[in-house]
Amino acid sequence: MKRIWAIGALGLMIASAPGRPAPAGDFARFEFQPLAGVVASGSVPLTSRDGARVGTFSVDSSASAGASLTVYINELDAVEGLWKRQFTRGTFVEAPAAPEPDEATVPASGALSIDQLHCNFLHHYRLPDPRVRPYVTGGLGVTTYRGARGLWKDSASHFSFALGGGVKYFPSRRFGLRGEARWSPTLLAASDSDFWCRVGGAGTACRVRLRAALQHQLDLTGGFILRF
Repeated sequence: MKRIWAIGALGLMIASAPGRPAPAGDFARFEFQPLAGVVASGSVPLTSRDGARVGTFSVDSSASAGASLTVYINELDAVEGLWKRQFTRGTFVEAPAAPEPDEATVPASGALSIDQLHCNFLHHYRLPDPRVRPYVTGGLGVTTYRGARGLWKDSASHFSFALGGGVKYFPSRRFGLRGEARWSPTLLAASDSDFWCRVGGAGTACRVRLRAALQHQLDLTGGFILRF
């Protein structure tokens, strides 16, 4: 985080002087964007092998931080690589069936980090004020859940996608601000049943498994833009 804010301070110094408008056909092809924001809470439904609902694993609302690198294909369309980490807490709301006496158990609540790595496509729109650029975005990628001390020490990765939109504001040619809202669901598969059973504190021989389901989350992020 300290490095991100240090880069931000440097960017503000570079952008302190107003920029002149770019000639027609001339535009910055790259944007680097440190980002920070909040992610709304989400949940993961758990079912038994016979289809009965057993419990829910809840992911709390929390802060997030990350960065993106955008490459423009033309003046309005761009491809973006995005990395984001959510610092949150996971809780098993309803306890599963009691484990066998010889099964190890772990706490049903603890720190959790969620990493998201996406490739996004952005389309921008022209407005009368060239400093303002609204856009829509959509992307695909991988979301990885990582347990921390006190919960479980493991990780699981899943396919995810995102749809959203936002606006960019450029007070100068090399510096800008960005705000964005994204819906970013993650597809959770039954193949990781052991991972979620350990989360629930039922041990490695847990009989609960996760059916294929989406974990829905809403991301609200903002940051500054360095163009080059």
